[in-house]
Amino acid sequence: MPEKKDCMNVGVIGGGIAGLTAALSLRKFGHEVTIYERYHYAGEVGASLSCASNGGRLLKELGVPLLDTKPVILKKLIKRNFQDGETTGVYDLGDYEKSFGVPYYNLHRVDIHDLLLKCALSEEMEGIPCKLLVDHKALSVDAENGKVKFENGYEAAHDLIVAADGIRSLTREQIGNEPNFTPSTSCCFRCLFDTKEVLARGLTDYSKNEAIEYWWRGTPGLSGIDKIVMSPCKNGEVVSCYCFYPSSKNDLRMGGWNDEASTEELCGTFPDLDPKVLDLFKIAYDIKQWRLYVHQPYEHWQKGKVVLLGDAIHPMMPDQSLGAVTAIEDAFAIGYIFSKEFNFSVEDGLRLYQEVRKPRATRIQAASLRARENLNERIGWSSKENDNPDKLTITEICGYDIKEDIKNTAMKLGIL
Repeated sequence: MPEKKDCMNVGVIGGGIAGLTAALSLRKFGHEVTIYERYHYAGEVGASLSCASNGGRLLKELGVPLLDTKPVILKKLIKRNFQDGETTGVYDLGDYEKSFGVPYYNLHRVDIHDLLLKCALSEEMEGIPCKLLVDHKALSVDAENGKVKFENGYEAAHDLIVAADGIRSLTREQIGNEPNFTPSTSCCFRCLFDTKEVLARGLTDYSKNEAIEYWWRGTPGLSGIDKIVMSPCKNGEVVSCYCFYPSSKNDLRMGGWNDEASTEELCGTFPDLDPKVLDLFKIAYDIKQWRLYVHQPYEHWQKGKVVLLGDAIHPMMPDQSLGAVTAIEDAFAIGYIFSKEFNFSVEDGLRLYQEVRKPRATRIQAASLRARENLNERIGWSSKENDNPDKLTITEICGYDIKEDIKNTAMKLGIL
């Protein structure tokens, strides 16, 4: 019989949002967790992070006080004409909280990362406080024996290893997944605007709209690539902006999430954009260039004592705003599956995890790719045109009951 343990010694590779949430989940459900972060400090960078109810409910259950991040509660989606900003559509989220249990939060990435780190290490939260080791870059994993070797010479053994080592995961290939990605037709700038400076300069203030706003050319295909996505976070003190454009404009063949870019590069990429937005670009800060890659679904989510989650196993386009909350679902699932409610062996638990998470994440991944060039595929706008059964719906995503899914799948597998 496979060995079962009430309290496992778990190693989490990666101290980003996915890794910290997994650590917090495993801690809550009774396990001892060490987080290994490759850099000196497990810090986040970036703009806003949409936290739909399927993620917000799970963070609430884990005891994360999301209000500490000063979130903006999103009330609607607004579609605008690319050239002049004229409103061409509004999707009202209506009684979102009543329907799905929590509001639709928009968070600043740095704030939610800091809060998750605090919760994972806190003496006050449920369970044994997690341990954080920085400057620990994992180089190899021994999946069968649960061992990790690090660049600094350190070696560790665990009952379970959770690899949350991001889109450039080293673990992904080590458990049998061949690299399977290509450059997207799109690149992206991301930047921030300070609302105080916007007001001081008499520019257009979008911070009070409580919305995700889209400037889009409106034609699927090459011209559909151009898209500006703007939303407020941090109590409206900051407005976040993602600016998508054809990669052919600058032949950016390599790069990552955090490459520096200039105001001139940002403005020059969108010469015919709504002048009100171009004026905001001139006072933007934290301007970064982001190269996008299309990953095909990976076959192996787990092997031996190793399991992957988040960007490490299902990297996706950002156009459904579901990458982070899908990783939060993964993270909650791995803790709940190994809770005392089930007491599965590692072998059975990881088989169950893959069976539960892979179909849903793969479906979201595919829908996010379609939405890269066609805004009508985006949840909210997708409800206007239900001619395609593959389109995601707000109920499917935001009303998802992950606990029920886990229990039903376990019964189908014959392990419950």
